[in-house]
Amino acid sequence: MKTYHKLSQVSFLKKYSYKFLFVAFLGIHIPLLGIIMYALFATTISTTTFILITLGLTLGATALTLKVLNALLDPIIKGKNALNAFVQDNTVPNLPITYTDEVGEMLKNIQYTIERLDEVDQEKQDIIELISHDLRTPVLQTLGIIDFLKEDGDDPQKRQEYITLLNEIATKQVKFLEDMLKILKAKHIEISPKNFEMLSASEIINAIIRSHKKSIEAKQLVIVNNVPVQLSIRGHAIGITQVFENLVNNAIKFSENNGEIHISGEETNNEIKIKIIDHGIGFDERTKSALFKKFVPGHLGTSGEPTTGLGLYLTKKIVEKHGGALEPYSAGKGTGAQFVVSIPR
Repeated sequence: MKTYHKLSQVSFLKKYSYKFLFVAFLGIHIPLLGIIMYALFATTISTTTFILITLGLTLGATALTLKVLNALLDPIIKGKNALNAFVQDNTVPNLPITYTDEVGEMLKNIQYTIERLDEVDQEKQDIIELISHDLRTPVLQTLGIIDFLKEDGDDPQKRQEYITLLNEIATKQVKFLEDMLKILKAKHIEISPKNFEMLSASEIINAIIRSHKKSIEAKQLVIVNNVPVQLSIRGHAIGITQVFENLVNNAIKFSENNGEIHISGEETNNEIKIKIIDHGIGFDERTKSALFKKFVPGHLGTSGEPTTGLGLYLTKKIVEKHGGALEPYSAGKGTGAQFVVSIPR
């Protein structure tokens, strides 16, 4: 890499092809200049001597040129070796990414691609472990209840209690799987301005509220959507819907019975702000620092609703891909929570 690095410092050799051409140019013309100088200043020139000198200069320059050109291949070889090491051993390299020519861009792309693949692989392992754990627990609970049914199944009252428990476990597990599928689907959404469109925040939130009618009624919650009908967000339809789905779902999940949830929106010169406020369990500063981390075990909902450990992490990622921000606020445990979504206009 030393030869490549030194040539990269030369102002007129910014492109990788220029470096190759420059070395080849010198390799051709240095022996030619040597021959001309010898012919000009030598007092006597024999044909044999001239041929030998010409041959020697040409071979020497060719060997030196090939050596330098081979050294210029070092960054390409380094990139190839990095890919091989990752494929064989999952080794993440530390390639130089400060160069600006074609090979420098290639090294940057290799480094970024390997880091992204490593991140995806780690996330896949995390998800497998999470699902394995959260599927195993209710199965064990179900097996335990079945054992109780075998022992006390003749008692109608106990049998009904066990059936109710089995129904609750199955319902929670279905909800967990539905949440995981939504999250995994949102994770693979391509979010870029080319896919953005104008969206009605009020309509999206109303549709989400309707979809949670059963859980809202079960907790006897009041949800007030004060987002102006004319307020529009420019964003990815599925991504923005998933953001509000996760936040409204969390507000319902962590609200106490007979509680209220207030949703409002406003437009400033630079951005759209949507606030979702609940009066549920809230959080302290210590919990706040872990809210957006992956797979950090969270509280169960106030009715025992399961959490995936992924929802807020991915919600924040989606908002950030829109160039926005997601800010959490709470005065402490038991005081409710407020989440503010800010999206550029």
